[in-house]
Amino acid sequence: MKKSILIISIGIIFFTSCRKENSISTPPPVTTNESVLDYFPLKAGNYWVYKQSEIDSSGNNIITTYPNDSIVVKNDTLINNLTYHTVSEYNFLGMSYPRNQYLRDSGNFIVNEKGEIIFSINSGFIHTQLLSSDTIAYVNYSFINQTSNITVPLGVYSCVDFRGEIYRKMDNYNRAYLSHNYYNKGIGSVRKIERYIISLGQIDLQLISYHVQ
Repeated sequence: MKKSILIISIGIIFFTSCRKENSISTPPPVTTNESVLDYFPLKAGNYWVYKQSEIDSSGNNIITTYPNDSIVVKNDTLINNLTYHTVSEYNFLGMSYPRNQYLRDSGNFIVNEKGEIIFSINSGFIHTQLLSSDTIAYVNYSFINQTSNITVPLGVYSCVDFRGEIYRKMDNYNRAYLSHNYYNKGIGSVRKIERYIISLGQIDLQLISYHVQ
């Protein structure tokens, strides 16, 4: 494993160096007139580039040589007679290979190729990700419909938060550690602050350029 187990969401893509055991989504009871694609714009040719930095559990910056992380929406692909958008991520933590996920808008929810609801802009939505066969941790993702000003190299943006609450087996699942994915309507993810499960260090990805059609 690289340093320790990592939870990271790109959009809300969940990466880890251990096997994912299960994923549970609770459809929200409240609907909205906004489109989920306003916050998660899935159109071929869209891309986002992020500066990557690493922070230890004490809040100190760690010197790294990671190149910029980038996410690209590529051509559509057909899976089980349904059309999905291919979303590829490059250079995350300096990885030499891209990570792909297949996503689509289904009834104003972003779902993956397994049909799991993984992103919503409705209050009351909860997406739970269990980590590994013995559940060393689980994460509750939820949409926080409250705006705040988020500063990144491109400027200051009014954002909502797709927040993760991480519960670890080593804490008897009694303490929550937070991760954040800040979205600006019309742009997408502006800043992502994710955590290593074991060390509780953080990865901070801040938007430096983008193209959204």
